[in-house]
Amino acid sequence: MRIIDGRHVKVNAPAAKSRAIQLTTNEAWAAPDVVAGTFLENGMSAHVLFDSGATRSFVSLELSKKFLDAPGTLDSPLEVDIADDCIVSAARVYRDCVLNILGERFHVDLVSIPLRGMKVIVRIDWLGANGAMIDCERQLVRVRTPSGGELVIHGERASHGLTLCSTTRAKGFLQ
Repeated sequence: MRIIDGRHVKVNAPAAKSRAIQLTTNEAWAAPDVVAGTFLENGMSAHVLFDSGATRSFVSLELSKKFLDAPGTLDSPLEVDIADDCIVSAARVYRDCVLNILGERFHVDLVSIPLRGMKVIVRIDWLGANGAMIDCERQLVRVRTPSGGELVIHGERASHGLTLCSTTRAKGFLQ
């Protein structure tokens, strides 16, 4: 709202720019700069991407439809670049959502956008506020817990299955 000539006039705020990653689960496992895992978000299983390049924390529309609380509205809408030069406008935010990681409860504000599946993207400022350090090479995130301890989150990786070899080949490798 602005006051113009003594009257309150609603002014549409310009949209801020933001970025989110649109990855499949397999792409997230293969990405060198993203740590991913499956955790509880507001009591529901979700694929969580810890992304130091994301400018906001996001939640997929599919997952957000299951939240019990009604969303709020951002002060100004976001234009979010999600993939393949696709830009969507986002204005709904779920404030103070609970991200449960290995029994520790973290709070995060999530902007709902169209992402594939039950997905959450955690942005850099949440990571910084919780003293997190991302080690992409080892696929882990170290984060300070609300109780003051440290939690090490190990990212998931695609399994490549068992590699089998015969006893004869194994003996050859050992010699």
